Parts: sequence; C-alpha cells; structure tokens
Amino acid sequence: MSKDLTLEDFKEAFKELRVSRARRDFFNHLTAYIIVNAFLIFINLWTSPGAIWFPFVLAGWGVGLAFHYFASRPSSVIEEAEKELASIEYYARRQKKKSAEQQ
Repeated sequence: MSKDLTLEDFKEAFKELRVSRARRDFFNHLTAYIIVNAFLIFINLWTSPGAIWFPFVLAGWGVGLAFHYFASRPSSVIEEAEKELASIEYYARRQKKKSAEQQ
C-alpha cells in the first residue's frame, strides 16, 4: 500500500525536519561549548591561577550560544521554513507560467 504524499504532508515534514535539525545543531554547539570551556577552565586554573581569564571566554561564547538558542526555537525555525516554502512555491508558479507562455 502506497500513500501519495500531498503538498501539505510535504510542508509539515519539511518543517519537522528543519526543527529537528535546528535542535540537533544547537545541542552540538552546547556540547562543544561545555567540553572546550571545561578544558579552558582547567588550563587557566592549572597554568596561572592568579590571572583568571576563562570567564571572558565563557561569556563571549555564551552570547553566541544564546543567539543560537533563540534562533533554533521551533517557532523561529518554522517561520523561516514557511518563508522558504513560500518562495519555492512562488518560483514554481512563475516557472510554470513561463512554460505555458512558451508553448
């Protein structure tokens, strides 16, 4: 039994894929942040405990991580996916119209 995929089914799957990918990418970023910064804290405290510099790295990278979090929220990702789908539909209609005019 084969079920035909409707345009609406495709759009929903596309949005779900984008949300899933955004979530995965954010958690990869978070994991890298934790691992690298734990290592930098260790290096800082081991080599020069009198000169604490690791909070600057944590804060700077933390700002980027916060922006990544807000950009990867499902509402933001779905909004961007819908814009992309709308532009694809517009382009497809335009191409179909051009093909019809040429015939």
